[in-house]
Amino acid sequence: SGKQGYAVARVAAQRGADVTLIAGHTAGLVDPAGVEVVHVSSAQQLADAVSKHAPTADVLVMAAAVADFRPAQVATAKIKKGVEGPPTIELLRNDDVLAGVVRA
Repeated sequence: SGKQGYAVARVAAQRGADVTLIAGHTAGLVDPAGVEVVHVSSAQQLADAVSKHAPTADVLVMAAAVADFRPAQVATAKIKKGVEGPPTIELLRNDDVLAGVVRA
């Protein structure tokens, strides 16, 4: 839901920290006052944003639960049931965001 990350960012900003919050799908949450918010919509965008901002951070809090896999193809319309056999979904592995920071 993003509630934990937003709460940590809000309290850190209230205590005087310069905070950048990288946020995924957080429907219904209001961006915390005094916090730079970078909105992302995929695991790859999250990894890119973390890679960009982590080198200048004193502290990195990783509160997001990023999926290990993503679909290889995203359907733009309903998948019809007329296909023979059970439908299959090919999955691709998402990069480990924290491991990417450690390697950098």
